[in-house]
Amino acid sequence: MGHLFWERFFDMKFKLFEKLFLLFLSTMLLLLSLVILAVHFNFKQGLTAYLQKLELQKLEPFTFELGDFYHQENSWQKLQNSPQWFSFVALSSLAKNPTSQTKPINDSLWIDIERLVIVDNENRVIIGILEELQPFDFSDEFKLPIKAQNTIVGSLIIKQNPLITDLLLLNFMESQLKGYLWIMGLALALSLLLAFVMVRQILSPLKKITDGMHLLATGELKIQIPEKGHDELAMLAKDFNFLSRALAQIEQARQQWLADISHELRTPLAILRGEIEALVDGVRLPTHERMQSLEQEILSLTRLVDDLYQLSLSDLGVLDYQFNSVELVSHCKILVVAFQPRFANRAIQLTFESECENTIVNGDAMRLAQLISNLLENSYRYTDNNGICRVRLFEEKNYSVIYIEDSAPNVAKEELPLLFERFHRTDKSRQRQTGGAGLGLAICLNIVKAHNGVIFAENSALGGVRIVIELPKV
Repeated sequence: MGHLFWERFFDMKFKLFEKLFLLFLSTMLLLLSLVILAVHFNFKQGLTAYLQKLELQKLEPFTFELGDFYHQENSWQKLQNSPQWFSFVALSSLAKNPTSQTKPINDSLWIDIERLVIVDNENRVIIGILEELQPFDFSDEFKLPIKAQNTIVGSLIIKQNPLITDLLLLNFMESQLKGYLWIMGLALALSLLLAFVMVRQILSPLKKITDGMHLLATGELKIQIPEKGHDELAMLAKDFNFLSRALAQIEQARQQWLADISHELRTPLAILRGEIEALVDGVRLPTHERMQSLEQEILSLTRLVDDLYQLSLSDLGVLDYQFNSVELVSHCKILVVAFQPRFANRAIQLTFESECENTIVNGDAMRLAQLISNLLENSYRYTDNNGICRVRLFEEKNYSVIYIEDSAPNVAKEELPLLFERFHRTDKSRQRQTGGAGLGLAICLNIVKAHNGVIFAENSALGGVRIVIELPKV
């Protein structure tokens, strides 16, 4: 089910990436078009403003001529007559050829006379035509003062020219537009090339990951894909390989788990079957000793099934825990006293030591009792006769620490971390004759984890194994 989810997830991501790539291309094309249009519009506006300012500069000599006229006449009355105004302009600096009188007035000027307006200091129109209501406050950008003897007597206004009519300028603008279009085409082609390369660069590892997910879905758990680079895709490939190895380990653990359970169940069942068949066939008599032997095998099976049940509940996280304040000193002392008679039967000395009068943890009293009992039972089974088992309790920083250590036999240092694995047995101490299935310490590990604690094994100074439990104090 999980494999199918990831397979669909990567297929969805692959198709989504294709859609995003097409969206990226269309967006990029739209943005390039908008940039070209904005640049062209800005260039045209800037060119128009430049021509306007150029016209204003060229009109400055004409304002001097108008100022001289006003100084001589002391009014604008004569120029308000159209023929007089046209004649004055035709002989001014605005004329291309002041001596030519054959052409129409607008043809002989470098500027359209209808664009020129003269206003007085109150912005009332004296000469020319304005569509706007009077008076009107014109921007200084399109307004030149007319001075007579350093006194402003009016202003020359030039109307904006909305059209660029100069042929050279039109050709220049056309060439600029063609240049923009070429730039846009080259940028688009380069972007498509880069996008193609990037898509291949991105889709290639994605394709490998997708193919890997297909193989994972079919049960090929040992599949590994190349981890090239240090980008997010390389990290994704690394995570995929980690997932593949984890799934392979889980599958191997599952198969080992089934094999171990089958082995553990088959042995007592085979013994029971053999004994019962011998009794049924009359080969053996149903004596008291044989019935006790059958009872022990049944008890062994019961313990194994109970351990499996407890371990499965713990793995699923449904093992019931009732957390309350638990005082460990009295708790451990009661359990040690309860186990001392059993240990005495094998001449094993069981002692309890505490460096504190009381220490309180937040835990489930029943599960903590199960934890200590399992560890004491483990020590009872695997410690040689006439040995020692010592339970020690003390506090360290924010933890309550419990030592449960025993005498020989010892466990190899490299095998100590493996003691908490299910069905694990060491060569020396974990033999079938002891009756253990190798599940007790695995259950202890889950109980300690549920209490946010730590449990580990190390060599004991007594010659055996020391189990260390660290539980957070209240």
